[in-house]
Order: sequence, then C-alpha cells, then structure tokens
Amino acid sequence: MKNAGKHSDDLKQLFKRLMREGKPDPRKPLEPLDALVRGAMSYDVSDNRAEDAIKAIGKEFVDLNELRVATDLEIHELLGVRYPAIEERVAMITQCLNDIFEREHTMSLDRLKTISKRDARQFLRELPTMQPFVEAFVMMMAFEGAAFPLDQEMLTYLIEEEIIEEGTTLAEAQKFVENQIKGEDLFDFYAVLRKAALSDGSRKRARS
Repeated sequence: MKNAGKHSDDLKQLFKRLMREGKPDPRKPLEPLDALVRGAMSYDVSDNRAEDAIKAIGKEFVDLNELRVATDLEIHELLGVRYPAIEERVAMITQCLNDIFEREHTMSLDRLKTISKRDARQFLRELPTMQPFVEAFVMMMAFEGAAFPLDQEMLTYLIEEEIIEEGTTLAEAQKFVENQIKGEDLFDFYAVLRKAALSDGSRKRARS
C-alpha cells in the first residue's frame, strides 16, 4: 500500500480509541471448516444475520458433507435470496468444500494444523473463489494465525478515517494492517473495527 509509514501511527491510534470504547469478548476458536462457512456468511453483514444463517444451515444439513453436495439453489432458498451476495457466498462454500474433499480425501482441514501457518494460509488462498476476508477468518479463528479478516464495510471505514487511501484493494489493506498491528492484537482489532464499521454503515444506510 502507498504511504504505509504515513498511516501506521494513525492506525494504531484508531485501535487504541476503539479499545477504549469497549473491549471485545475473548476469541472463541472454531473448527477450520466451520470457520470457513461462517466466514463466507459474515463479510459485510451483521454478526446476528450471519448467526441466523449458520443456524439455518445447521438445522437443514446433518453435516458439512451434506452441505457440500447440496445444490446452490437449495442453499439459496434456505438462506433467502435477499441475503447480500448470496450467490457469491454459496458458490464459495460449495466450491471450497468440494475442492477440499478432492485434495484431502476427507471433509477435514486438520492436516493444516500439522504444517506451518504460512503453508496453511497458502492452501486456503488457493481454494476456488476464496477471498481475503474468509481465508484470514479461518486462519484467525481456527489456526490462531496472525491474520486480519477485512471486508468492504471495514475498508470503507478505514478510508473514511483517512487511514487507508482511496483505491486500496482489500488484499493490500489487509497486508498493511497485518504488518502494523501485533499478531496477538489482531483479533481484538478485528472485533472492535468490525463493530465500529458495521454500526457506522448501518447509520449511513438509515439516513440515506
């Protein structure tokens, strides 16, 4: 990202300010495939809406293998076509689960716990239709990796706070945050930034 050094202090000051406004609850680890599905349903939507989607999936499908072989249309109808970017999310889930099954010969990512976090993250990035928020969410929630899930709502918030420059991609902004915030602080920053960004976005949509 351009002018990374210029914005480093501003980023850290924002982190301190948001933490003063309310510290997040501790991280609750997830199993890798559960984290993948939850991450795919979470970007740019509220935690409550994502949680409702996860509950609906859990009630309809016995396990993730059953979800893997379901048609995209079945999942669309279950979650509702008004769920934001539903086609994109469902395609990511089903294609990633099928690719994992083909590569690992099992519905599990436990093997990734035995390799380096760098190699585990590269594996996730190579999954079809994968995007920065989801791969980082899996690394953070399932592998305790120094990764930062960043969605468009969060990026817009950082741009409006003049910490990230206009035109910066999600991947570029993600890398910037991961380089500037200590690994052990990334979850806390994710939680407080997500809360601030989604609250800010909701207020703006209500006013428009």
